[in-house]
Amino acid sequence: MRMLPVLLYFALLGFFAAAPARADDSAAVAVVTHIDVIPDASGQVPPAAVQLLKQFVLDSRKDPGVEYFTLITWSPTTNHFQMLELYKDRAAFDRHVSAAHSIAFRDALQQYVGAPYDERLYHPVYW
Repeated sequence: MRMLPVLLYFALLGFFAAAPARADDSAAVAVVTHIDVIPDASGQVPPAAVQLLKQFVLDSRKDPGVEYFTLITWSPTTNHFQMLELYKDRAAFDRHVSAAHSIAFRDALQQYVGAPYDERLYHPVYW
């Protein structure tokens, strides 16, 4: 399981290496979102929070222009999650974040988060 993040990293690199050159306004967008979930009294991640995250991933994979969307957790700190996302272009990302399911997800997630929602956008520098 510890190899999964490394494999995902190389998969993303492979995508960018194999992708054709594009104009800046239509370049692919990679997003890494870090989410800290507050553990319950027993130190466990609330199952409802995990289900909310999983459902968001499933819903997001259906959005137009989403090329990759997955959820990983940081071992051994299992209340830290990362969503690894890849979009065809900035317009696809913008449509995703303004979609009704994305807005509903962020609203529902607020009761579980222990740190600000950390969403960072990246663009390929070298193809």
